[in-house]
Amino acid sequence: MSRFKKAEPILAAAECWKQRCLLGAKSLFTERSLWTREGFDELHELYVERTKDDLSAISYLSELEDKLKPGSPDANCLWAEMTWVYHLIQHSSSMGAAKKRDRIREIWNWSGRDFPADHDLLNDIVLGKGVTNPGVAYNTLAWKEFRFFAAAMLQWFSLEIDKRKSLLDHPWDCASWLDEGEFVENRMFRHVVLFLLFPDEFEPIATGHWKNKIVAALGSGNGLEPTDDVAIDREVLSIRRRLEREYPDEDEIHFYRSPIEGLWLGSTQPDENDEDPNHDSYSATQARQDLFLDPDHFDRLLASIRFDKNLILQGPPGTGKTFMARRIAWCLIGRKDDGPIEMVQFHQSYAYEDFVEGFRPTKEGGFDLKLGVFRRFCERARDNPDTRHVFIIDEINRGNLSRIFGELLMLIESDKRSEDYAVALTYSDTRFHVPENIFILGMMNTADRSLALVDYALRRRFAFETLEPAFDHPAFAEHLTEKGADPELVHRISERMAKLNETIRNDKELGPGFQIGHSYFVPGEGDKPSDDWYKHVVNTRIAPLLREYWFDAPEDVETKVAQLLGDG
Repeated sequence: MSRFKKAEPILAAAECWKQRCLLGAKSLFTERSLWTREGFDELHELYVERTKDDLSAISYLSELEDKLKPGSPDANCLWAEMTWVYHLIQHSSSMGAAKKRDRIREIWNWSGRDFPADHDLLNDIVLGKGVTNPGVAYNTLAWKEFRFFAAAMLQWFSLEIDKRKSLLDHPWDCASWLDEGEFVENRMFRHVVLFLLFPDEFEPIATGHWKNKIVAALGSGNGLEPTDDVAIDREVLSIRRRLEREYPDEDEIHFYRSPIEGLWLGSTQPDENDEDPNHDSYSATQARQDLFLDPDHFDRLLASIRFDKNLILQGPPGTGKTFMARRIAWCLIGRKDDGPIEMVQFHQSYAYEDFVEGFRPTKEGGFDLKLGVFRRFCERARDNPDTRHVFIIDEINRGNLSRIFGELLMLIESDKRSEDYAVALTYSDTRFHVPENIFILGMMNTADRSLALVDYALRRRFAFETLEPAFDHPAFAEHLTEKGADPELVHRISERMAKLNETIRNDKELGPGFQIGHSYFVPGEGDKPSDDWYKHVVNTRIAPLLREYWFDAPEDVETKVAQLLGDG
């Protein structure tokens, strides 16, 4: 019997997973053979091999559905059961039973098979209790956790059954084996799965970060390496057993409850945003260091989006709108974390069905209702109410706003972010509102000729801020110098581009919105500013833009290009 009396339903369910799946290779919810080497071979090919380290700003479920589409029904069902395991530990304050069940059902339904909603392992007692709140990163970085989970399971089912039984009989050997696998570094699910399998040896703490703090405050001071997770886990167990002797009247020793919490945590409360050590705190001071912008201007941008919740950065091409947007988002979130950020690009064919919800054809010839990217993002934000989420829209003026947002045009207003203003959505008839913790950040290229006027609905619901070319900003010259540019080259770029932009501003057919931004002359990774590099930028980036601006005066364009290159 586990020491966690209130968690007995969860740990009994975890034992069922261990026996049926890890040892028996069966399905959790059916009598199929599902948890197998063949099954995880398929998932490794479909997901693990196709998931890179640049996915964090992309919706996990959307990407997952695309990756599993070519797979078998078994692959979808297996992933749904993995999702059950993944969310089993989460307390209802982090994710409730209904939300867990809906997520499992959604993935299971991709298989085309009937979902066993009445199964005992899917009831509110099992899914609703939870043991701990692993933190925001457990949801926002799920794609990394599942990559680790799938890779670990492939290795697990590559073992002989006797070896698997032996590992499940020896907790520390199992932990060491798990730590030798792929993608295990900084993974929260490593800690979760060890607790589910061995609750008497491991704590319901989802990161090594907090375990290290416990050891630092209450340990023996033996100088353990913080990266030696097994040694840290052994020390935490030793601490807990000592505390059980020192506090005999406590029903159970729990590191996040009084009086034990005060022994190691003191007045510092756990920060959900600190659950992943890859998430560094991020402030406006840090953001300003990377920008060619006056500090007061950047502070005004932050104040605008904090007040209005919706902001559009507009400006000529190359003024760093995308670069700026990411830093504004990190400042809002408070850390350098792309998990609570989503980015899309509008275009003339973009529609409500892509953004909110709509019916999509299935391979069986029917239609299923699919959630759009913004609605999925809202659900993620709703699951993590204490974390700000930032939705970035590139080329926002190129979309038909009424067609894309539909009834959500009203709901995105800063004073309409509550259930009081919920409306029924067009296809599902579900009552919906935009969560309070969502900020929308649009970007608009003022040199875009495709739309002469910006939708009035956009003007009324967003604050607008303009970014200008920064060739004359001291930070631009300093940046080029730090990258290795000689002073003459820096002066040439600043002077000639300033003169060209003056010509563009004074052109009646163009004007200030068509100026050329400084980003074209920001060296990329590994680039060293030189004469050849400068000529390459002019010939390949600036000249094509000028030919588009003055398409009816090609001779004038070539003169301007020659002036930039110093040949005329």
